[in-house]
Amino acid sequence: MGKIRTGILGGFQGKVGTVIGSTWRGEDIMRALPKKSSKNPTELQKIQRIKFKTVSEFLNPLRAPLNKYFGNDIGKKSRYNMATSYHITNAVEVTSDAIQILYPRVLVSKGTLFGFQNLTVAVSETDLELKWDDNSVFGNAKAEDTVNVLCYNEEQNVFFVFENAAIRGGLSATVSLPQSLVGYEVIVYAFLYDTVSNTASNSVYLGSVALG
Repeated sequence: MGKIRTGILGGFQGKVGTVIGSTWRGEDIMRALPKKSSKNPTELQKIQRIKFKTVSEFLNPLRAPLNKYFGNDIGKKSRYNMATSYHITNAVEVTSDAIQILYPRVLVSKGTLFGFQNLTVAVSETDLELKWDDNSVFGNAKAEDTVNVLCYNEEQNVFFVFENAAIRGGLSATVSLPQSLVGYEVIVYAFLYDTVSNTASNSVYLGSVALG
């Protein structure tokens, strides 16, 4: 049953007959209920559904950072939706017996900010130390750009996001992961962010590192 929010001429939420009312980004939206198809899905449709499900489950914990750091707002399409589209197309693989996320192709940020130069990561127990060369005079880079690090443990399906871990001009950053991850591996990504222009760099995949 639908509920009218602001009088008889106002928007509504819920289902009324064959119409669903909702609010998205402050606007009242109405859409028709989808018709059930009597046709069986094609193999391509099945693959796309599997890709969408896998990518959605992987990215859902990152909804907040993706909505901040992935690309720019384009019309009414959210940044999270743009990230989902990118990963379905570029970062998931379906074979005859398995489906997997292609971690080297994952982007946790996307933008036009000048990225890292010669970025490396070293491990000491559960601490990760990142180092890079100074390139703050190139392109749109600034020494004050913030360094952000994201780690993912596949076994526990958990992400660790470290925002403002350092600045570009500092040339190094150290982040500490929980001791409970000793003996596990984490996949590491890093990116830069300009807090003035709200522009990110494309994230860098640093591979998988063993902790402990």
